[in-house]
Amino acid sequence: DYAMGGCKEPRKLLAVLERLRARVEEAREKADASDSIGSDLVGDADPSLLAYNSAVVLYQLKQYGKARAVLDDMFAQIEPVDEFLAFRSCFLLLDLQLLQRQLEKAAEVLAYLERSYAMLTKSDGGRENGSAESRDSADGASSLPSDWPNKRSARRPPTDISPEEVRSALNLYKAKLALLARSSKSSKREIKTTLNACAQDTTGLFLKANNESLRQNYRKAMKLLSNCNQRSERDPNFAALYYNNMGCIHHSMRRHTAAAFYFGRALRENASLCAPAANGEAVPLTHFSCDRRSELEYNRGLQLLLAGKGEAAFACFHAALKLLHRQ
Repeated sequence: DYAMGGCKEPRKLLAVLERLRARVEEAREKADASDSIGSDLVGDADPSLLAYNSAVVLYQLKQYGKARAVLDDMFAQIEPVDEFLAFRSCFLLLDLQLLQRQLEKAAEVLAYLERSYAMLTKSDGGRENGSAESRDSADGASSLPSDWPNKRSARRPPTDISPEEVRSALNLYKAKLALLARSSKSSKREIKTTLNACAQDTTGLFLKANNESLRQNYRKAMKLLSNCNQRSERDPNFAALYYNNMGCIHHSMRRHTAAAFYFGRALRENASLCAPAANGEAVPLTHFSCDRRSELEYNRGLQLLLAGKGEAAFACFHAALKLLHRQ
């Protein structure tokens, strides 16, 4: 019902998920007290799935602290969680930890994923899943090995996740972590590995431009951004991200007026994504989660302040408070 309604009532969905979680936990407590009583109520209900769905909704609502608290509890008891669900939960937790600059905790989650991935990609014969021999087996029509992952998952994903996709995601997150830690050499190595695996990866090109900017190679950074200025299926607000990155590069070059111009362009692109709100319609949660107005207003306000335009900067900071006061 939530999806068919256009994902426009996330808080109602969140309330339903919370009630379901409470009922499942209560039923499990009764089942623990007696092997017979309450066992029928639990059935196949999985509280970890309900927790993950709640965390996804909270993340899209930009309530990052609450979402991270839910996933932190899951990660503390990750072993019994379904395999694919554990992978998805860990990657979402990584996003939250990187957003909130919790680098040590992010490194811990990333290390767990790497250990789990290394175990999952080893077949019984000692070969890695996804190798040429595995890909050529069966009818040769699919590159996904039948034993990926080895430990059986009770829940198959909507689309198959190949070992190569997991490896690429791990490299990207390692690069993000290295960039936030200001480890230029390490991030350059991880980004190079990612781009070699997928030369047209837009996220990898963005990270490479970020790394070049940190190394003060600003012209090279802008050239890299220009090469990846295209629409992205994963993020409908790609154009705003492009102009935001251009603004950040000009800020590093101390060209604050030019940076403010690029942040203004990013705000206009961002506004086009949320156009339905101007007509009084609810914005789908998938679009709201990509809305970066508050961050862009803050960035533009900072440039205006540095350019000596205090009144205009104050207006931008006031607009940014709608979200950033809680982060």
